[in-house]
Amino acid sequence: MDFKKFCKIIAVIAAICALAAAAYYAVKKLTDKDEPEYFDDNDFFECDNNLEIVEVKEEIEEPKEEKKAAPKKKAAKKDAE
Repeated sequence: MDFKKFCKIIAVIAAICALAAAAYYAVKKLTDKDEPEYFDDNDFFECDNNLEIVEVKEEIEEPKEEKKAAPKKKAAKKDAE
């Protein structure tokens, strides 16, 4: 048996295994039921129930109206002929 023929046989077996794995994965993905995962909130962060409530009083300043200068009109220039 030649080395080339041996390599071809191994390549064919590997290709068949890859196709079988792809078919298995596709069938499993399509037929799998979607079940929701429930997580406990305490797994992600620690909750401290002894929180201090602080009230902040903010004063809102009203914007002052500024007098806008009227745009100056340019005098029309007369051409002297």
